[in-house]
Amino acid sequence: MDPEPPTVLVLDGDYDTSLVIARELTEDLEATIVGAGTMRHSRLLRSTYCDYTAVVPPPDDPAHADAVLEVIRSCRPGVVLPVGYESMASVDSIRSAVPADVSLCLPPSPSFRVAVDKRATLQRARELDIDVPTDYTGLVADLEADGRPDVGDHLPFPVFLKARKENGAATTAPVDDPAAFWSAYDRIAAIAPENDVLVQEYVDGSRSTYGCGLLCFDNEVALACVHEELRSVPRHGGSGTHLRLCDQPRLQRHATRLLREVGWHGVALVEFKRRPDGTFVLMEINPKFWASYALASRFGHRFASTIVADRLDLEVDVPVGSPESGREMVFPLRELKFRLENRDRDSLPEYLATVCNPGVAWDVDPRDVGAWLTPPPAVVEKLPAIETGDSRVNAPSGGGTHG
Repeated sequence: MDPEPPTVLVLDGDYDTSLVIARELTEDLEATIVGAGTMRHSRLLRSTYCDYTAVVPPPDDPAHADAVLEVIRSCRPGVVLPVGYESMASVDSIRSAVPADVSLCLPPSPSFRVAVDKRATLQRARELDIDVPTDYTGLVADLEADGRPDVGDHLPFPVFLKARKENGAATTAPVDDPAAFWSAYDRIAAIAPENDVLVQEYVDGSRSTYGCGLLCFDNEVALACVHEELRSVPRHGGSGTHLRLCDQPRLQRHATRLLREVGWHGVALVEFKRRPDGTFVLMEINPKFWASYALASRFGHRFASTIVADRLDLEVDVPVGSPESGREMVFPLRELKFRLENRDRDSLPEYLATVCNPGVAWDVDPRDVGAWLTPPPAVVEKLPAIETGDSRVNAPSGGGTHG
């Protein structure tokens, strides 16, 4: 008798990455997918790979964690996979209440807090002699106490501003004009948790950002891949739109040492920039599935399937997949959205060269195009969280054709 296919609850159904994970789990493990999104038209809930659906409040809503817990108790999945940072934080907050027969793959709560706090992460890296950006935060605090004088004589521009703690939003800004410093600082502080802003050296050796995706089980690395982010939106930090898998053993060693120092379990992306002399400088740990995960998944680095197979002790080889290197991917919908919003500042020839690059894969799945082209949450009326009881998890009306 064949074993029952695993049931996996995939959160963050509004995100593209949830579609990638659902497809991967279906292809590799024939998994039954329960998709959770913030509305009935969320991308994953419309996907052909989604078997059952649940509507929950947005991840930044205080009611999100309890709603997810009710869905877990209702459908009893084998594994729960949060995708974005806020859902990771929500599931972390309810982990002690999750039924014992439902598996999670999250870092210990203290380790998660270190990764969320970029200052704490950089301090751990310094202790390991991993290069980090020069920090000017203390100097800026002194200047602010002195009445915010002109910073041109005090800081070596350009500088880079970022929120100290992760909050699921794009809270970074490069500043090359001293006259614009305080306005940029205030803009980041207004959306940063606790108004806490880091002021750092702007590392300008390469336009590329490098990311090392790692999956650890009990602080031992089970799967790793490195990518170079050639283009992103916004153009200085943000989500990648043209990426390439690459071999960078030294970078991977740095990332592995850092996560082991922090004490890791689950997925994370450790990000670096490169100085003109070729050395890598740590930027941060992203304690979640990263926005460009489609590149890793498409070319054999199957992190999500490996998590589920390991947690449920499935009879498949772990890690799952046949990893490739040197492959590239473009994210055309992200590029198109940015282009439409920045036509006066963005180069049309560069946009066309990116999305029409011959031989480079797209992240969009033509077999699931209806879900990929679902309007973003901002333009669809949000529906309330579904009520308690058996109706919390429902078979989808527009997708879910497998299984």
